[in-house]
Amino acid sequence: MLAMEFLSSLTRIQVHGIYLLIAGLAIRFIVGRRRFNRRGIGGLQHFNSYIIALIVMTVEWLFNLAALLAIVIGVVMLIA
Repeated sequence: MLAMEFLSSLTRIQVHGIYLLIAGLAIRFIVGRRRFNRRGIGGLQHFNSYIIALIVMTVEWLFNLAALLAIVIGVVMLIA
């Protein structure tokens, strides 16, 4: 019963903050899992070619940056 009261007291801004927070954490988890699965026995990431490595690492960096912004904005929206 207490959980329902808490959920009904949330504003729209806070609900969107929760969505952003969950989306940011999910993106960071997916990128981290992909990096982990690319690692070999020595702990280094393995790519088929240098160009693929540059493209993948740049895209992952951009996704991590977007996820970090989503997490920060989500927390700020939750506090507001």
